[in-house]
Amino acid sequence: MNFSAIQKSYRPELNGLRAVAVIMVLLFHLDLPWMEGGFLGVDIFLVISGYFISKNILYEIQQEKFSFYKFYTRRLRRLFPAMVVTLLLVLGAGYFLMTPADYQRLGLSGLFSALSASNFFFWNESGYFDADAAYKPLLHVWSLSLEEQFYLFWPLCLVFGYRFFRKHLTVLFIIGIALSLLLCQFYFGKDPSATFFLIPFRMFEFILGAMCIGIEKRWEIKSNTGKELLFLLGIIVMFYPAIFWDGATRMPGILSLVPCAGAMLVIVAGNARYASWSLKNKPVELIGKASYSIYLVHWPLIVFYRYWTLKQLTLELQLILGGLSILLGLLMWQVIENQFRYPKKVWKRDPVWLTIPLLIFLISMFSFYVYSEKGIPSRITDELYMTQEEILELRKGYWQDSNSKQAILQGDLEKGHILIFGNSHAIDLIYALRLNGYEGEISSIQTGGKCYNFGIAEKEIDNEFCSKRRAENFAKKIWKKADVIYMHDDWPKWDQESFRQVIKDVRAQTDVPIYVFGPKMVYKEQVPNIVRLVPTINPNVINEKAVEFSFLDLKRSVNDSLQNEFNSNPFYQSNNIQFIDILHLQGGPNLDQFEVVSKKAIKFLYFDAGHFTRQGSQELGAKLKALHPNLFEIKGSTRPPQTKNP
Repeated sequence: MNFSAIQKSYRPELNGLRAVAVIMVLLFHLDLPWMEGGFLGVDIFLVISGYFISKNILYEIQQEKFSFYKFYTRRLRRLFPAMVVTLLLVLGAGYFLMTPADYQRLGLSGLFSALSASNFFFWNESGYFDADAAYKPLLHVWSLSLEEQFYLFWPLCLVFGYRFFRKHLTVLFIIGIALSLLLCQFYFGKDPSATFFLIPFRMFEFILGAMCIGIEKRWEIKSNTGKELLFLLGIIVMFYPAIFWDGATRMPGILSLVPCAGAMLVIVAGNARYASWSLKNKPVELIGKASYSIYLVHWPLIVFYRYWTLKQLTLELQLILGGLSILLGLLMWQVIENQFRYPKKVWKRDPVWLTIPLLIFLISMFSFYVYSEKGIPSRITDELYMTQEEILELRKGYWQDSNSKQAILQGDLEKGHILIFGNSHAIDLIYALRLNGYEGEISSIQTGGKCYNFGIAEKEIDNEFCSKRRAENFAKKIWKKADVIYMHDDWPKWDQESFRQVIKDVRAQTDVPIYVFGPKMVYKEQVPNIVRLVPTINPNVINEKAVEFSFLDLKRSVNDSLQNEFNSNPFYQSNNIQFIDILHLQGGPNLDQFEVVSKKAIKFLYFDAGHFTRQGSQELGAKLKALHPNLFEIKGSTRPPQTKNP
């Protein structure tokens, strides 16, 4: 390929390509059901960035005009004024709208965002107990941090590569693409969040953009018909995965080449006479010019609306929020971006080198203050809330205390040995037992939060993980040492076949009594956020409001199916396997008495959408002990002979 004699010219259709990318992301974030793969707009952005930045740098190198100082000055002016305004507005809105726990998290994410390292923050934060993405106003900044990191080292790579390996740039680019792609494919199974957020796993997308420079010079398309066909093919190849793929698709990786290839085709065939009009007409071109600002403002706008109302986005709201995102983005582009990007005066030493670092420093300090002050709870009066410290302490019990030889598990073997089998919701049983007087030994076998029915993947992408975890669990020797087995799951759905199979597998391990605990109530939103909507600390009012956000119909259906399974199949009784109805313990005989805040102590019973606080575990355990005292009095079990499987 040829990277010499590069020419620069304005390409309006590539601003249109930016518009395509930002609209994809916007529609995805608005939860449009026919744009579940709209997150691929980010991949398209990375290809465009790789193309433009590489072309500008190589052009200036060839003209002997390249200057690191000028390059980074342009980047500061291009990116940071709008970013600074966004951070200030988001931190300001959070002060008035967010609970201390959420505002503390926002403070930390604001600090990392100001330092162009938010992708590291969100990678480190990723996991089972993540705050829902809908409550992270700066989540979208991860991709901008990725680009800023790319801008930091890529000029050095190009200057070095062009000076010493000018004739072999194509080979170097291909090696870079292959290494990044292979690393992404290999590491995805170990840490999919790392491959999503970190730059080594995304470099191939930037370099693919740089490759377009050589492709368009090496294979110049002279036939307009060929350009039209390639351009249309590029549009199709971009939109097909955006419409038909979703979050379960294994991305990034080999499949990322599909939308990236679409973007590359549009870049290479961009001056097609007729098809290119779809991207370079004035409205689309304008959105493309403002795409950076639209990207910055759209997500906080959506997040704060959802956060304040906890409402699902109707079509009307999608139209309103989408339109506002574009209008506010255009306003920021005109008032902020353009004013700073194109200075009216030329200075010997550009003042952005003083003002931008100073503003970033001030924002960083305020963000750190918000974090260190635990979300500034003094701004909240006469409200019920949980601090981030309290939530983190409760989370710890789900990954540390229950999966090690901590005191919570240790007990007197003469007073029984209970093996608790299930996902994180089963850990609530550990605390329910301990906080209500059980003194025996407890062991815990975790099935994994990605799996239901004790080892079946909820999503196809997790099949390998759940199958491996299930095999490991049934290979453990601890099954033979327990006096009784307690099984509990969050029961996201009922699957009779897989349930019968897991019961068969458990019974094959041991002949001790088995107790299957049915579903408990979980909620569609974080309970502290539901409580935030109620302008009172009266638990009756709060609990009544929480019903609107409960999965009552789903849990009642699963609970009824479990009861019917145990009542209609004699296998369970003959094999000493019993069902424990948790749902009616919580909600009463008519399932109308569920609580998220205790009437006894005016304390939270949940710290998120489905996991108990210690108060919640204690109160459920007390009800459990009153109705089933035998569950707390395990001293060894009579083991009946094994009969046929279900």
